[in-house]
Amino acid sequence: MNHIKTLDLANGSLYILLYMCHGFIQGNEETNMASMLKTIFSNLEAQITLRKSFVKGKHELQMKELVGLEEDIFRNDRNLHLTEKCIDALFSDDKLILARKDEKKNQGFVDYQDIPEKRLFFGEGEQNSLEFLEEVLKPDNFKKLTLRLEEKNMPRGVAILLYGAPGTGKTESVYQIARRTGRGIHQIVISETKSKWFGESEKLIKKVFDQYRRLVEIKEIAPILLFNEADGIFSRRKESNKSAVSQTENAIQNIILQEMEDLKGILIATTNMSNNLDKAFERRFLYKICFKKPTVESRIQIWKDKIPSLTNDETARLAEKFNFSGGQIDNIARKCLMKEVLYNTAPNLNELLAYCTEENLQTSVQPIGYM
Repeated sequence: MNHIKTLDLANGSLYILLYMCHGFIQGNEETNMASMLKTIFSNLEAQITLRKSFVKGKHELQMKELVGLEEDIFRNDRNLHLTEKCIDALFSDDKLILARKDEKKNQGFVDYQDIPEKRLFFGEGEQNSLEFLEEVLKPDNFKKLTLRLEEKNMPRGVAILLYGAPGTGKTESVYQIARRTGRGIHQIVISETKSKWFGESEKLIKKVFDQYRRLVEIKEIAPILLFNEADGIFSRRKESNKSAVSQTENAIQNIILQEMEDLKGILIATTNMSNNLDKAFERRFLYKICFKKPTVESRIQIWKDKIPSLTNDETARLAEKFNFSGGQIDNIARKCLMKEVLYNTAPNLNELLAYCTEENLQTSVQPIGYM
């Protein structure tokens, strides 16, 4: 903590920084500004003056990039946090604190190096769209594109919607593109952005974007902000604002809409139910890629990839008889592997057909004559 002496801070700023450092050591990443100012400064006028200084971004600690202000929608309930620059400078010798910081920072974050390679098979339309998207997200290309957009006074952020039937590879496509473009993924669990307490859900969703902004700032290559099964939060806004639930959901969606307008980075949303999305969100997605059920040719490739022991004739028969998604074929392949591990023998064709029938709950089998 000797580094604090070299910062040349005014006494008031020093008190605030020490207060926040104490909280950080105790495990609190954020400090409630109003509560802190009231604790440190007994003079109400001083509290108001300091608050205004922080809100305007003019406080000494902000100017020296030591403290940041959370962009909270509740004007009377703003939080402050130590910047990454401040944490690294003040706690660089404390391995325990830095380890805890990294652990918290990485919650919900997937490093591209930790994503296993997986082969995916698509029709020509989806494949072309995904290849183009990958080119857009390659770091050098993305940097050039965002600079040109900024020169033209156009929004720099890129929002992408992947929609279609379940099990068609939407989420896995995001992971594979992230792996190949060297981008981490900051994945959002929709249920964790909602709270039963009035006003908390809005704060949670705002915090998601605040955290992502900080990641974009500190990462050399901007990560992907991923909303999986996004229809749970990007759904149509309620026409009636009478209930507290409707008001909360509409407020959350208004926050997301504004954040998408101001986005500096990459947002990808996936959904199985695109019809449930609010029309206002559709316009804000620059790219929209539809994932269809795989064709017979694609299913043949998937079967062969998942169960290499199948003959060409067997894969062709299975692909034509069962209109499965890649996810469903993956389920069957896992069952085959489990039997092989437990009984040291692979399922025969009849057992494989039984697995397929079990998987196909709606019995959408395409009848053909030779099976």
